[in-house]
Amino acid sequence: MRPAVRRCATTAVTALLVLSVAACGGRADDSDTSSPSPEPGATSSSASTPGTAPSSSIASDALVIEVTVDGDSVSPDAERVEASVGQQIVFRVTTDVPIEIHGHTNPEFTIEAQPGTSDHTTTIDQVGSYEIELHDPDRLLVRLDVRS
Repeated sequence: MRPAVRRCATTAVTALLVLSVAACGGRADDSDTSSPSPEPGATSSSASTPGTAPSSSIASDALVIEVTVDGDSVSPDAERVEASVGQQIVFRVTTDVPIEIHGHTNPEFTIEAQPGTSDHTTTIDQVGSYEIELHDPDRLLVRLDVRS
């Protein structure tokens, strides 16, 4: 088996295993780093949504987007960010209040983060320009340009 195919197969099997285990679990507490369920074409990990593998292994070529919510201060603020199709994207979230981040990708994803710092991963498999927003307060964090 070619290394790229083996890596994809291993990732798919791992995600399926984690999904199976997470589907049987209850609601995560604030210190949990479990993940949300992925949708076809995108995977995401999050603190309080059931689902995929935690962000324990971050690829060396991963795109890391630092998201900070501190009182009324939010960053990034409508930044344009470039990524490649299939590239691991890590949202490193530091927040002082529970927040929800929504990706208008295809398919869409949601990250629910509790106070503290946590990593949440996603992979986007389609070329396009996607808005990643913070909800409450509604704010555009990044416009993600995904290229092949």
